[in-house]
Amino acid sequence: MSDQDVSRRNFMIRTIIGIGAFIGAAISVPLAGFGILPVLRKKEPDWTDAGTAGDLMTDEPQERRFFQTVKNGWQEERVERTVWLVKKADGGITAFSPNCPHLGCGYRWFSQERQFKCPCHASLFAIDGKVISGPAPRALDTLSAKIESGKVLVKFEIFQVGTTKKAAA
Repeated sequence: MSDQDVSRRNFMIRTIIGIGAFIGAAISVPLAGFGILPVLRKKEPDWTDAGTAGDLMTDEPQERRFFQTVKNGWQEERVERTVWLVKKADGGITAFSPNCPHLGCGYRWFSQERQFKCPCHASLFAIDGKVISGPAPRALDTLSAKIESGKVLVKFEIFQVGTTKKAAA
């Protein structure tokens, strides 16, 4: 064989390998994006119906339970959520996350003392969510809430606990 045959053969082998690599990349990049990106993409929470606004009394917190559809990658599941709703005198509404910002325990409203109390480490909160006493590093976490067509709509989020600044988990 001559040098010309060998270089042609090498050229053809390299061309076939190059075309195969290009086709492999053209197939694998979209498939990887299709399979991985939905899991990595952070989605803004949706508005969820938390019941009617008509039965909320002014300055009397009420615990509401509702179901939210949570999408985790490709899987969707229905999860029960809880919020504390406080109707203000001006007709506005404040929604609080159900977890104490200290370590994530569930707290309760005590109407006689007009305070939210966390049973785990004795944090006390005012009706506006501000810390009265205890180890809680910040006020109760508020959630976006609005009233539309007589329904309370809430954007439910989960927040980091034990930090001085409110941050989504």
